[in-house]
Amino acid sequence: MMRWLGLPARPRLTEEQYAAFLDERAPLRSRMLKAAVVCVLLFYLCCFLLDLWLLGDVTLLSATLRFGVILPIAVGLYVYIDGDYPIEKKEIAAILVALFANICWCIILVSSSSPGVLTYFYAAASFQMAITIAAASPFRPALRASVFTFCLNYSAIWFLEGATPAYVIQHLVVYIPTVVMTLLVSYQIEVEAMSSHLQMQENEALKRELSRQNKDLARLSVTDPLTRLSNRRGTEMELMRLMTEVPAEGRYAVLLVADVDHFKAYNDAYGHGAGDDCLKRVARAMRRSLPIEAHLARHGGEEFVVILAGGSSDLASTLAESLRRAVRQLGIAHDFTGDRNGFVTISVGAVCGMIQADGDFERLLEKADRALYSAKADGRNTWRVYVDEDAARVVA
Repeated sequence: MMRWLGLPARPRLTEEQYAAFLDERAPLRSRMLKAAVVCVLLFYLCCFLLDLWLLGDVTLLSATLRFGVILPIAVGLYVYIDGDYPIEKKEIAAILVALFANICWCIILVSSSSPGVLTYFYAAASFQMAITIAAASPFRPALRASVFTFCLNYSAIWFLEGATPAYVIQHLVVYIPTVVMTLLVSYQIEVEAMSSHLQMQENEALKRELSRQNKDLARLSVTDPLTRLSNRRGTEMELMRLMTEVPAEGRYAVLLVADVDHFKAYNDAYGHGAGDDCLKRVARAMRRSLPIEAHLARHGGEEFVVILAGGSSDLASTLAESLRRAVRQLGIAHDFTGDRNGFVTISVGAVCGMIQADGDFERLLEKADRALYSAKADGRNTWRVYVDEDAARVVA
């Protein structure tokens, strides 16, 4: 950011950013304001002892203004700050009460004829500090309040008993540096708070982007780039979920292995581009034919795997036929099958069993493969369900 007078420039916030900035700092600012009200009020009331010592002729007026006027107003301010109001209104209310307390203090000193009033008036700088440091007010309201306080104090100073131009100049020598320094502190506090807010917003945005990218990477790591189905890693994660999250009775699953018939011949005859398009169409057709809860993955090459928890032999045959029919109905011409089938088809091997420990899936996969080989041997475009160590044909 550009700097002036060696200070960082005030960050430029949009309306939305500034609203978020106010919302973020509201709880802390409210606590700070309440603490400032208590501390400054105690200091203001304790100054009554100085009034008794230095300004004995206005003791009654001092007690009335300090305890009868400012104390109730300060209590009301504390209650207001503790309420559910916008933080900027709370800050303005705190500044107004501080300015009113300054006015009451000036009335006390102007009303006194004691020679100690000139020494006492140097305490005017304390109101400046209350506005800009104790309340940690935003810079612009603090600047306006400082101008008002300056005009008030240096209008009242000429009415003090024994005030002279030389005294006013001496007072300015003390007061002006206090004004400048406290305003600089107010400005620096606000700039740092805004800069910190912007940095936090940027960090949160970076975290969200990183989280999104991590999710994308995680999704890509389990997704086959061609068919957009799960890959082997995705299948491993599904098996882990099945063994750890699904109740024991739900781990009895249907496992199907589907293989595109004569795919090498199709690839060689029509080209790899056509082969890739064929696999994508086959994958979409199988996905549409399966229940939404079924896990469908590309197991490698032209082979696909289906896992559905809570199945049975009857469900296995139903799913296998559904897959076979969905692919055949695509009507993808294949003139190089070497048999009676003139279209792209699949053969399916199915099995049912428990998946509840490492090794169960591999054993079921081996049985499903045996059923698949049986389907291939019987002319393809069909399916088999593995039952009792045999690949039993359920539907021709």
